Amino acid sequence: RLETELAMIRIDDPTNPVGISRSLQVLRYFSRVLSAMVPMAHHPGLLDALVYQLERQPYGKHSAQFVEFFDGEPRPPEEQEELAAARVDAIATIVNLACAEENKSKMATHPGLLDSITTVAVNDPSEEAREHAAIVIMNLAYEDENKEKMVEHPNMLETLVSLIQDDSPFTRRYASAAMFTLACVVGNTERMAAYCDGEILECLRRVLADDPVDEARINSSEALFNMARNNTDETVQMMGEHPRLMATLAKAVLTDYSADVRVYCARALEWMSADVHFPMDCHKLLLSALTVSAQWTKTSCIAEAMKTQAFMEENRLPMAAHDGLLQALSNLALLDSLTDSDVRKSAIAALEMISREPRARPYMVRNEQVMQALTKASFERGDNYDYDGIHDDGNVTGKMIRVALQNLSSHL
Repeated sequence: RLETELAMIRIDDPTNPVGISRSLQVLRYFSRVLSAMVPMAHHPGLLDALVYQLERQPYGKHSAQFVEFFDGEPRPPEEQEELAAARVDAIATIVNLACAEENKSKMATHPGLLDSITTVAVNDPSEEAREHAAIVIMNLAYEDENKEKMVEHPNMLETLVSLIQDDSPFTRRYASAAMFTLACVVGNTERMAAYCDGEILECLRRVLADDPVDEARINSSEALFNMARNNTDETVQMMGEHPRLMATLAKAVLTDYSADVRVYCARALEWMSADVHFPMDCHKLLLSALTVSAQWTKTSCIAEAMKTQAFMEENRLPMAAHDGLLQALSNLALLDSLTDSDVRKSAIAALEMISREPRARPYMVRNEQVMQALTKASFERGDNYDYDGIHDDGNVTGKMIRVALQNLSSHL
């Protein structure tokens, strides 16, 4: 039966458009059957025939065959409409076949398939067709073997930029999901961050800031988190210097309705803190973002980010001098809830490490709350701090706190 339907949509078969449409509907139906997905995708000629149905549309490379028959006679408008409708069934069939794990690698490397999908995604006037194109890209991106190949495709990043700005909330959701999946590979993040001077970063930032669809914002925040985690030096610099990106992450940590968005943004800032240091141009932007987002205490991400920053000697004076940072850090250090224990310990550790920089001490002694936090910590016992020794791995000890207070007292 498959061979019969395939005969109707072969490239070299000038069949009636109605027959093509009905055959594609049958193929679309069968492609939903789990046991049929793999045999269909591997059947000789099927993928070629489906690709051809997309390429014969007005925007495709075989567009001439949309408006005329093989002998050059004009094709009637009603038949053109039938062919136009058939391409939705063709791409829907590809969507279904791309769901099978065994098909993903084969389909991503099939000649012309990604070319036709990206063409539909950018040029098709049908919202449904563009949505299907986004799903195909997302499904194929889930395969590890495909991730770098897809980003290297000459039209892929342009296509994702177009899809993530689509009017359809579903299309934006699928496109942003493809982005966070592709950003799981270190080899992709630099290329994605650099594309058109940060156009992908800007698209993700806008979705994170303004998109009303929770899933789109969640996916965008996860994409930015993956880019921050799977980074190169160039990726870190491009993300850090991208206008308003740090500020948008910080705002989302505090104000987004989705808990997933807040967590991903906080984790993104935490990862950036491990790689952005003084005297990088974007260091002040990171400190501002951490200062704003320090009100987030549901996880220890921001406090850990402060601690990570303070561990580096070159960051301590800029941290102490940054407007509002010591106040924010001392707020975290004074939390007294049992559930805030990890946050409090990280904040105390950050304050202690900042106090090791002599030039930072005048800023600290002028902040009453900083002194209060360190003094309070010096009297605490139990499981909060290790009082038996001094560690140089960022873990605070009671003796270290007392040394910090002693050092600060000389500036009173």
